[in-house]
Amino acid sequence: MSAPIAPPFHRHLLALVYDTFLVIPIIMASTALVMGLYVQIIPVDNTTEVVALPPGVVQLTAVLSVAIFYFIFWRRGGQTLGMQAWRVKLVNASGLPVSNTQILLRLMAATVSYGALGLGLAWRFIDRDRCYLHDRLSGTRLATVAKAS
Repeated sequence: MSAPIAPPFHRHLLALVYDTFLVIPIIMASTALVMGLYVQIIPVDNTTEVVALPPGVVQLTAVLSVAIFYFIFWRRGGQTLGMQAWRVKLVNASGLPVSNTQILLRLMAATVSYGALGLGLAWRFIDRDRCYLHDRLSGTRLATVAKAS
């Protein structure tokens, strides 16, 4: 089987933007759920007291929400809704579906890639197969999906 053809950078970027509009409400809902649990566990004596989640809890909730979103979609068929709209699919290096281990590795490596000022994304422009650094580390790649006829 030949190697999958990498999608143009702009298509992947547009898929990310599309998915961002889906992920933000999920982060908000999960944070609200955690806040509801938090106020049940931590008693508040004065009803006028402002209750706030610790920043680390909010950040962990956001990261886990995003990770779960991507894990579920990539496990179900290698595509989020944004990836479906822009005909991009996550596959392994041979073009086959990805494993749970590969998804987890990609999520962890992508967190570092994005967190390091996007340097892991810039890797795509020097890689011979146009793979991101987190794809190289996880044995995955993005592939172009043919138009349905």
